[in-house]
Amino acid sequence: MNSNRRTPLTHRTGRFALALGLALAASAASAQSWNYESTKKGGRGKAAGETAHGVVTLEERDGKAFFRLVGGPDNLCLRGEMPAKVTRTAETTTIEPQSSLPDCEAFRLVIRNDGSGGERETRRGDAWIPGKNEHGLTPIR
Repeated sequence: MNSNRRTPLTHRTGRFALALGLALAASAASAQSWNYESTKKGGRGKAAGETAHGVVTLEERDGKAFFRLVGGPDNLCLRGEMPAKVTRTAETTTIEPQSSLPDCEAFRLVIRNDGSGGERETRRGDAWIPGKNEHGLTPIR
């Protein structure tokens, strides 16, 4: 007698478990990505001081948000995945990475939801100050 034989009940149970697992995986994480560049405002190309290209990814899973910048500036404070605070309005999505390293400058990305880009802001005291460079921040579709 073959002990590995599937019965109709175990076959249905297996298909249900697989479907449930796929549904949970799909709902447990969602990610958005944007192009990231650093260019002097009003300029384009090397003559304008283009310094970095990369991809910003915001992944939300298990009720928490995580920021990652792949490529972009070579900065120890930006390496790897880190927790982020995310604020959404009808007009913008604001991502504030939470670095665990000491002496890392607090910053946030304010991304326009219409796909037209966004900017990087740096915290100075209690105020958020817009950066001097353009950062693209257009969605990757």
